Amino acid sequence: AMGQTSSHGPPGGFETSKGSPMPKGCTEAPAGGNAVNFSLDAPGRKSVWLLLVLPDNHEGAAAMGAGAEGGELYVQLEASQHRSGDTWHIELIPPKGFDPKGVKYMWILDPALDKDGWPEANSKKILDPCARCLDSTHAVTWNRRDRPKYSPMAVIPDRRAVYEFDWQGVKRPGYHLKDLVIYEAHVRGFTRNPDSKLSDWDSTAGTFLGFIEKIPHLLKLGINCVELLPVYEYDETACPRKNPHNGEQLCNYWGYSTVSFFVPMQRFSSRDRCSASIVGFKTLVRELHRVGIEVLLDVVFNHTAEGAWGENNYWSQAAIAKERYYILSKGCDTNYTGCGNTVNANDTICSDWIIDCLKYWVEEMHVDGFRFDLASCLCRDGKGQISMDPLLIRKIANEPKLKDAKMIAEPWDCSWPDGYLVGKFPSCGPPRWAEWNGIFRDTVRCFIKGDAGKKGDFATRICGSSDLFQHNGRSPCHSINFITAHDGFTLRDLVSYNGKQNTCNGENSGDDHNNSWNSGAEGETGDGGVNHLRERQMRNFLVALFMSAGTPMLVFGDEYG
Repeated sequence: AMGQTSSHGPPGGFETSKGSPMPKGCTEAPAGGNAVNFSLDAPGRKSVWLLLVLPDNHEGAAAMGAGAEGGELYVQLEASQHRSGDTWHIELIPPKGFDPKGVKYMWILDPALDKDGWPEANSKKILDPCARCLDSTHAVTWNRRDRPKYSPMAVIPDRRAVYEFDWQGVKRPGYHLKDLVIYEAHVRGFTRNPDSKLSDWDSTAGTFLGFIEKIPHLLKLGINCVELLPVYEYDETACPRKNPHNGEQLCNYWGYSTVSFFVPMQRFSSRDRCSASIVGFKTLVRELHRVGIEVLLDVVFNHTAEGAWGENNYWSQAAIAKERYYILSKGCDTNYTGCGNTVNANDTICSDWIIDCLKYWVEEMHVDGFRFDLASCLCRDGKGQISMDPLLIRKIANEPKLKDAKMIAEPWDCSWPDGYLVGKFPSCGPPRWAEWNGIFRDTVRCFIKGDAGKKGDFATRICGSSDLFQHNGRSPCHSINFITAHDGFTLRDLVSYNGKQNTCNGENSGDDHNNSWNSGAEGETGDGGVNHLRERQMRNFLVALFMSAGTPMLVFGDEYG
């Protein structure tokens, strides 16, 4: 029966072999084999264990000699056989007839052992930083607080989702950056409101499949690129606050606290089955590509949700090698991100992990590029100093599998002035990186609301911001022009409020330097003259955006004003 088993002899019906250090994470053999390779970078570790958990009622329980209640299996790796440099690896070959999909696994590093030589029950169970699938739940459970606290385990994915997805011959559109019209959208927010009128709203609203049904709306607008706000797995329940006005339980809606970087957000999946979010995401990409719309991902490699101000109920990089994955000062987290920790992106191990992640999303998920949140953090060395020749950016420039992927920086972080790199973000090779042009945003807002002394700067912005991009060989298309984004005011807010009105989030957050003008009345009004002016001003903003030299970006919803 399946129980606590070491690697001496076949563990619980498994055979073991040395395995391979590459690729990292959990990798199943393609069709025809059922071996599973596990690989983890764990520098300096002396004792490494792999914990496998067979879920209750797993379809392969009988082949494992387990009952309906499932079971656990501990496998100890031997340094002489299962370690290559800093990487620990092992291949497990299940018994004939056993499909390993859905089996959960976690790593245990340097555990204290009980009297029988097994890891003690309270040993840290560590989430694989390269896991492709988790045991967290699907869309129906969004922000549910009547469930156990979010503490995911990695899961061996369904090989069919990984290897056998049918792309139906659909190819990438392959547009040049200069030809993009970008639409920034949140997968859940795009269709969750009933006014989306989805044909199966109850099951698909706010999911990857729900998004597909509204693709005709994007085509009607003339959009040829969507930039999806974070779709990597995050914990939407990681928000303790309630709306102070009505007591509603709030959630982490935006997703800028990533838990698992290789896993499509599982609450964006309408189906409750292993690897459903992989299939859902791939289907969305395929259907967008089919009609000529590219897919960019907003990715958050500047910090993680782990520890600090984030999650305290799971362990991952910080429990593996904190000093390699995070920038520390005297052993403590640094906060160049405003979120409590900062990823050590230019460490050799951490930068390899980021590159592996980007390659996975390009090669396996067919995305067309990335927008990097607080990208100046990616230019910081292990002491937090800005480098204009950072290792990670050099690796991106030299990685053949990323050569066609579009790279867009949000060229600042929360440290001023060293972290403000607008017009200066490095490409470490031929001119490549585009940047969110915050100066375009601020200048156009000020000019259109009538601030004095802005005509010259406005002319420079609408003509391509050559003062920012020409000096290092870039062209106007490397300026991502925008008036509004997911941060701060919407277009309607911009012409309706002089100050922020976000007390309902209960956190007194957000910048109040919005360069906005309420057009004569604060907030909603019945004054016809004010409302007419607001409509005209919104059109002025959109005209300025779309007539300007550069690559325009519209945030979802602003097309309605």
